[in-house]
Amino acid sequence: MSDLADRLQQLQTDALAQLAAAADAPAVEGLRASLLGRSGRLTLLLRGLGEVDAAERPAAGKLGNGVREALETAISDRLVSLTAADAGARLAAEALDMSAPGRPWRVGHLHPSMTVERDFREIFHAFGFEVFEGPEIETEAMNFQALNIPPDHPSRDLWDTLYVAEPGMQPPQPAADGTILRTHTSPVQIRAMRALQPPIRVIMPGRCFRHEAVDASHNFEFFQVEGLVVDRDTSLADLKGTLEEFARALYGEATRTRFRPGYYPFTEPSVAFDISCLVCGGSGCAACGQSGWMTILGAGMVHPSVLRAGGVDPDQFQGYAFGMGLDRITLLRHGIPDLRLLMSADLRFLEQFPAGR
Repeated sequence: MSDLADRLQQLQTDALAQLAAAADAPAVEGLRASLLGRSGRLTLLLRGLGEVDAAERPAAGKLGNGVREALETAISDRLVSLTAADAGARLAAEALDMSAPGRPWRVGHLHPSMTVERDFREIFHAFGFEVFEGPEIETEAMNFQALNIPPDHPSRDLWDTLYVAEPGMQPPQPAADGTILRTHTSPVQIRAMRALQPPIRVIMPGRCFRHEAVDASHNFEFFQVEGLVVDRDTSLADLKGTLEEFARALYGEATRTRFRPGYYPFTEPSVAFDISCLVCGGSGCAACGQSGWMTILGAGMVHPSVLRAGGVDPDQFQGYAFGMGLDRITLLRHGIPDLRLLMSADLRFLEQFPAGR
């Protein structure tokens, strides 16, 4: 009995020392298994109670159970202590200083060109126009023939129009079906007339592409906005009144306007629409070539051939159309000297134009 008691006491002492040195919960659980598991040291030791004299066996069993209870209690207490310490360390690591200043979030805004396009939409929506959009990849037939542009027109030259290449051709050759990147948003006029029934009143914003040398006033990729009205009694006077109100809404009530004769294959008669110079107010400066005027768009009455291509009878309906470079309008509105700045993705430039300006 005395030998078993000594061994139990020594086991308890060693186990308590090991528990005190355990660094974390997994280590404590490992000790629990090595002491109290089916093959644990205490379990194997208690299996030897059968060899103890019958008279001493109850006392030996009581001592063994006391050691087991003491170890179980010690293990539980150690787990609670370690868990509390882990939670305290985690809370300390995750503590927030509520008095510290917050981290600012950068707020984005619309590109200046998109801000101007949004203003276009709002202005013309007030005039009863809807937005109608078309694909950026077009056919020659839609981009040229349907708009009364003959095959020998300069705009159809390979050095002006970007043609989609025929697959597998070396050197690259234009696709046999005449697929191109649209050179203007005018094909959308044909699509609108074919999709809608008169009266039609739409604006058509979108991206266009031309083989241009990139400089301060030209780019191979640019944005346009066109407008189209088709009705029975539409006249050039309606066009003039609409554009004058548009110019005043966009540039201010003091803006003066004028019409000049112009030429476009898809309108007849055609006009150029000018506004008083935004730099000098009309007195003449370098920006307007000393004329006091700036041309912002071209317009005119829709050519009968274009109406027919759109499925509209020119004997029953007539209409007017206008088109302008969205990028140029943006330059004029903000006094930006170089078109390339709009495509530069330079935040130092773009951050000067928050939404609403």
